[in-house]
Amino acid sequence: MAEYALPPGAVRRRAVFGLLDADGWTWATIKSTFWFIFIIFVLGYVPDRAHYFTVSPTIDLGFNAIPLINLCPATNENLPCPVPAGGVIPWQVSPTELALPQGTTAAGTFASGNNLYLIGGTSGGMATASVLTTTVANGNFGPWQQGPALPDARSGAVVLNLSGTPYVIGGSDASGNPTATVYMGTVQSGALTGWTDAGINLPVPLTDASGVSTASGLWVFGGETTGRQLSATTYLTTFPASGGTKLQAWQEMTEVPLPEARAGASAIAAGGSAYVMGGRGPNGVSDSVFYLQLDTKGNPAVNLATGRPYGWGVSVNQSASAALPVAVQHASTFTNAGAIYMIGGTDANDAALASNYWTVPNATNGTISAWQRLDATDLPAPRSLAASAVVGSDAFLIGGSGTNGEELDSTVRADLAPGLPFFRLGLFGITIPALSIKGDIGNQLGYIAAGTAGAGGLIFLILIGWAYSHRPQTFRFFQWITRGRFRAPPEDEYS
Repeated sequence: MAEYALPPGAVRRRAVFGLLDADGWTWATIKSTFWFIFIIFVLGYVPDRAHYFTVSPTIDLGFNAIPLINLCPATNENLPCPVPAGGVIPWQVSPTELALPQGTTAAGTFASGNNLYLIGGTSGGMATASVLTTTVANGNFGPWQQGPALPDARSGAVVLNLSGTPYVIGGSDASGNPTATVYMGTVQSGALTGWTDAGINLPVPLTDASGVSTASGLWVFGGETTGRQLSATTYLTTFPASGGTKLQAWQEMTEVPLPEARAGASAIAAGGSAYVMGGRGPNGVSDSVFYLQLDTKGNPAVNLATGRPYGWGVSVNQSASAALPVAVQHASTFTNAGAIYMIGGTDANDAALASNYWTVPNATNGTISAWQRLDATDLPAPRSLAASAVVGSDAFLIGGSGTNGEELDSTVRADLAPGLPFFRLGLFGITIPALSIKGDIGNQLGYIAAGTAGAGGLIFLILIGWAYSHRPQTFRFFQWITRGRFRAPPEDEYS
């Protein structure tokens, strides 16, 4: 017969300091939830952490979203810890053994694998056809050597890389006059072997223009035409829609001219937009930033409501956060991991700058919320008209013009990948150093560590289950192993 009431003298058991009925649903739910989470922790979280402890430089334990203490590696030098997104390890000047054969300004660069090329520029006050080459490995390069020279001297040209092929567009010749030529490099097995005429001369001679390459072609923005007239024209050349590797004739993009004429500006393509920053306009050196949304093919993005391109967005000094912090021309620019860098250049007073500004635009619409700068990441000395290149995780600024307008033969380098904090202590977790064993060996050892942790966790859970189902034996075992310091309760208290 079922028993519906406690026997005489019996007291209903209570849990959690008497707050809950030990035989009730609330306490049962709490216990089941705890054991569910505990099993996931033992069989899932612990093996996962064991694997990443083997292969990663650091691992997070717990929920470390609000770290209060951060420690970074000494290789970050005097950078803040953690380093702001886009921050770089401070610039270093190359030793004299790696200097250019002579000072060079207004050159371009082309990187192919580990090969780095410095193309054209001005040396000794005159445009040169020289092409210098070196090999970069782990952020270091050897002495510069002569490479295949351009067909003619060029300085201030737009040098772009499209599908692994370099193009030298316009620029000034040895007489200082703007040109309309477009030279195309020949690349074999990653090495530049020569130059040919691309057969797509610009509609007008241009120098000191800027440009970007996209998935399907090349853009050229502004510049100076014959007679040093400033231009606001934008040109685009693309591969044929039907296929082929020869670029078509330049088109003047009459729907998206620059909002204002510009020469000496810096241009970059990043996050689905093209940016034209700073430069010299009708009113002098400018701090404006023009940005144009592009589609996946590199053409102007079209507003579906109007059927026309969105056109250029303009950030000027009325929107101080989006415009450049200073008016600047002939700055060096590059992009890395979504960040855009504007480095050096000359200001409205023609004074060379050492500043290193960067920003991370909105990936959806290309807008810029703010520019950042750290004293620690400024250049060691002012530099303008330097050629920029990114090889691996390192950026290089090659040559350029110094404080007094002298042609520089040195190179400065910055590591674009500062180390993450190796120790972080937060409110709900901690980050600690790990083994960081790389390659297949690391992965295999990581799998072994994870498997061992998982097997150990399973054995641990089995032992817990056995202990709960054999409480008298468990209590007697603890009494034996503690030599009586722990005394097993009478069996009628837990039966």
